[in-house]
Amino acid sequence: MMKEFGSDFHYIEPCPLKGRTVRDCFPSAQYYADGRQALVAVYKHQGWSRLWVPEYFCYDVLDSLIADGVVIEYYNDYPGADDADSIKTIPFADGDALLRVNYFGLRGHRSNSEVPVPVVEDHTHDLTGEWAANSDADWCIASLRKTLPIAEGGVLWSPLGHSLPPNPVDGDDNLLIARRRWEAMKLKSSYLSGCAVEKALFREELMDTEAFFDSAPVSSIDGLTADYLDRFDVDDWYISKRRNWMEMRTSLGGRFELLEPENHNCNPLSFTILCESADYREEFRKRLIDSSVYPAVLWHVPVNVSSPVMDISSRMLSIHCDGRYSLEEIEQMKTIIESAF
Repeated sequence: MMKEFGSDFHYIEPCPLKGRTVRDCFPSAQYYADGRQALVAVYKHQGWSRLWVPEYFCYDVLDSLIADGVVIEYYNDYPGADDADSIKTIPFADGDALLRVNYFGLRGHRSNSEVPVPVVEDHTHDLTGEWAANSDADWCIASLRKTLPIAEGGVLWSPLGHSLPPNPVDGDDNLLIARRRWEAMKLKSSYLSGCAVEKALFREELMDTEAFFDSAPVSSIDGLTADYLDRFDVDDWYISKRRNWMEMRTSLGGRFELLEPENHNCNPLSFTILCESADYREEFRKRLIDSSVYPAVLWHVPVNVSSPVMDISSRMLSIHCDGRYSLEEIEQMKTIIESAF
């Protein structure tokens, strides 16, 4: 019986393979410790002068990119916006590159045929949807560890067959961090199963090791995670996630301002809602946490961003409903959400 919902992944034993693994989806890809490292690697390998990124993004990641020497410029993009129109207004110069983002797995396919600079797409939130599957970007990245139950992991590939950076090498610090995170995930799994495990044991370990990725040098994915990905059915995971999202939407969609996918070929990251105000978001979030449902805010942004970006950031709430949960557990979570609402 699930004791709590959301937050960091616990260890999940892979089911027998019937569908594809991540490596099947991206057979010519490179694998890094996280998605930030993949983006840094391709930026430096190509020798770009600056990278245009959406205003609506994870600024902890952007701070890390800047610390790694990536020069950042911003363009106006956010969930629900027409990014193609925004991109047309960017004053590109020689040496520029563009980052496009599939927010929360809600966007359908975009073409880059009219973009005059190299394009990197971030498919962290939907690895198998129509945009990632049919991308015409120069390069694509994803932070695998953000949406799959693994200790670490990022991926870089080129849909157009461009050269990739030199293969990343193992890092001793990274190998240690990965082992610590795997052990913490297994402790959390035991805790959720009702074993006598103190929550602080795995919670503190996951928080401490998470900070490592903000400044870790570029490294290849660790062996334990690579082996897990070779046994993990990503198609089954996405089928379960889509099933759970549909169950949430059918039962709760009318009660919330829900961020919806553009078409049925998208795979929503989570049950992502916009609350009526920033104050209500915090009140609702606290009620959920008090009932052991841990939603995420994606993301906190600076005060100097455009008003639509600030509005979404201040009102959004992401409630996990991915493949770690059975339908029975989704029913438990729905009852809690209805009570908190």
